[in-house]
Amino acid sequence: MSKNQSYYQFGLQRLKYKSAKDLYENLFLSAIIDTYGRIDKSGDIENNIRDRFIWDLERNNPTTKNLIDNNILLLDFERQHFVDQIEKRRTDIVFFISGFEKFIIECKCLHQQPSKNKSYNDEGVKRFVELKYAEKNQYASMIGFVVSGNISEVFFATQTSVSNYYPSNPNTFHDQVSPNWKYSFKSIHKRINDTDILIYHLIFPFSS
Repeated sequence: MSKNQSYYQFGLQRLKYKSAKDLYENLFLSAIIDTYGRIDKSGDIENNIRDRFIWDLERNNPTTKNLIDNNILLLDFERQHFVDQIEKRRTDIVFFISGFEKFIIECKCLHQQPSKNKSYNDEGVKRFVELKYAEKNQYASMIGFVVSGNISEVFFATQTSVSNYYPSNPNTFHDQVSPNWKYSFKSIHKRINDTDILIYHLIFPFSS
């Protein structure tokens, strides 16, 4: 067993998860859903809303705060990385536990008007497909902040647009991420290196 595999197995045993996928879904994504219940839900620009999540995950969330305080979990935001020798990108949120892949999350604001939502795919999903984000990872996430319009209408429109965007397995597009949050779904996309990535989508309303 390699050193990386040893760290991985040790992490699963210590944290009591069955797999990395189980950890991502039932630790990171569940913590985000829990945090949404506490934060200010007024509308704002993307970075300001994202920062509310970061603040709560670091200081109030009962699961992530404990892991961060004990130096088990690293939570980072606006993390800069090189795509190549020239191009650099910043990822919105990164979760990292030693032995596991970085779990990268991209955030976008969503609106009632569909023309304002092109960035969700073109500057979100596409960056995962083109390996600008999460190149070595099998899993990632996107969070949509609905700052105008009806949450149900925006959610279903987003789900439909994502389902037609570099799809690999259309059957997954109606799978909920968590039973605790109905405005969520999973999508699998074929990347430019012929590998698949599973993206978890969480859509949250923020009133303007």
